[in-house]
Amino acid sequence: MSVTGDIQFDDFSITFENGKTLNFSGLVADTFIVDGQEVPASVYQVSHPGDPVLENDNRLCGSGAVTYIANWDDNGRSLVAVFTGDEAPSSNEEMCASYTYEQ
Repeated sequence: MSVTGDIQFDDFSITFENGKTLNFSGLVADTFIVDGQEVPASVYQVSHPGDPVLENDNRLCGSGAVTYIANWDDNGRSLVAVFTGDEAPSSNEEMCASYTYEQ
């Protein structure tokens, strides 16, 4: 919350509390490897990569433009991982940051 504030997440974009948005160009995978286990997930490609300034002047990734975002559920929590690579990520090992949200 101290980095992103509340978010709105759907199949087309992620919008942060301060109004910044990253739009998705498409779903690239519906499973993802988390700590060695395959889970149902949504992996989206960001249509215009960026690293927006969010709450308290924090950035979503802090180490480059976000190119992919993965989202999955874990015991009632929504987890979001962000990536900067050119290739679609297959696991959480490649993320530059992750965030957990209560639903």
